[in-house]
Amino acid sequence: MRYRRFLRALPWLMLAILATATGCERMYFREAAVPPAPPSYSLDAWPYREYWTGVVFNGEKIGLTHLALLPVAGRPGEYELRSEALLAFHFLGLNKQVTLKAQDWVADDLRLERFAYDYDLDGNKLMLTGIVQQGQLVVERETAGKLTRDAIPLPGVLYPTSAIALFPSLHGLGVGRQHRYLVYDGQLQELATVSQTIETYQESDLYDGRAYRIETELGGQHSTLWINDRAEPVLERAWRGLLFSTLETERQAKGYLARASVNKRDLLVEFSRVRANMSLPDPRAVTTMQVVLQEIPDSFAVPSDPWQRCSREQDGTRCSIRKADSSGAGRETTEPGAVLESYLQPTVAVDSTDPGAQATARVIVKDALEPLARIRLLVQWIQENVDQAPVDVFSSSDVLQGRKGECQGLTWLYAAFARSLGIPTRVVNGLVYSKELDGFLYHAWAESYVGAGWLPVDPTFGQVGVDATHIKLIEGEKPSDLLPLTDIVGKIRLQILSVEPA
Repeated sequence: MRYRRFLRALPWLMLAILATATGCERMYFREAAVPPAPPSYSLDAWPYREYWTGVVFNGEKIGLTHLALLPVAGRPGEYELRSEALLAFHFLGLNKQVTLKAQDWVADDLRLERFAYDYDLDGNKLMLTGIVQQGQLVVERETAGKLTRDAIPLPGVLYPTSAIALFPSLHGLGVGRQHRYLVYDGQLQELATVSQTIETYQESDLYDGRAYRIETELGGQHSTLWINDRAEPVLERAWRGLLFSTLETERQAKGYLARASVNKRDLLVEFSRVRANMSLPDPRAVTTMQVVLQEIPDSFAVPSDPWQRCSREQDGTRCSIRKADSSGAGRETTEPGAVLESYLQPTVAVDSTDPGAQATARVIVKDALEPLARIRLLVQWIQENVDQAPVDVFSSSDVLQGRKGECQGLTWLYAAFARSLGIPTRVVNGLVYSKELDGFLYHAWAESYVGAGWLPVDPTFGQVGVDATHIKLIEGEKPSDLLPLTDIVGKIRLQILSVEPA
């Protein structure tokens, strides 16, 4: 079993989401005298029309961002925020590239009027267009050749995420000021609340001059942003200081591309791998395992189920895990009908209404009627017909069309097949042991409701009933469902207490 059988270490989204920022701040930042009057700007007299930043992850430069503020010709009081981000890095022997392009048309107070977003992940594309009208946001989504349309009710005024670095300078930069507003996050494809608190005024060796330090929370995730007197975002820091961006010239921002093309470090694997105190020579044969998970925040509760029993102890979270038995013995967890019905519904990631997925699923199962037999046939077909490769996708339809994907994509495709056949199925995320990398990596698999309980199914490993090195951490398939992982990735420690077979 080679690298290609393991997921990419982090979902692409997590490189763009800003999580909790901590670090040795006193070493680099010094308090400065607060100006008697904070600067105030309007969009028609903004001090600049564009800025560039370089993005650094875990000590390596991996990308750039660019934002331009442009008046709309012939439409006084309307502006276009044109933004883009490019991430390029090495993962599992391959060069990976993520391109995000966005156009937001806003009023002179940054209120969102309409947008067009174009995302490209390893050649898989997602296009979003939206318009605010009659108290709702109408969004059209196109991916894998399929067009869908949603109307989202708006509880108040809406702003784009591209305006987050501009909002404080427009609406008030004074120390102690607080701002709270609603945005549409195109990467999460949902509404989110932004809270910003302007805490202090500082100088630093990391940027020129002085800047206001602004603590920002977006949808429960935190970052720290420094904005100078010219409304420029001179520094942004996130993910416990491992992810940050700094103000650069265009030439500096683009300079990393040549270096990224020859950089052979697998940044994501190195950062996210959870090393254990012992090696497992045959992880897929492990039937029971006891572990202690450490450095997990109190707010993060590791789930328990018939296969995994976890409890918070003095030395960490102790979990006892056993191999899932496909026979159904010992996994009775009767669910209400409404809950099961929710796991039959299509989502953006798991498009069980895709005619291609429905037709393919029917052909795969042929005359098999019993759910467990159908599950085995679906997993076998994915093993034989879908190439396992570290390629990012937006939906199960992308995997079906391209016939390739990593563990998350394979799981989405399996879930789409299963739901289309009336088998309630959910996506779970956690850790699994990699023999090749001698440690635990982040992984996605599924659970299907069969008989009287949930049966874990791993289409990546071809397992109907998974081995005991699968440690379930969260449930969910939406990008926002993965956000709690940002609090533990790169931080969690694991100790194996016992394992059978050894």
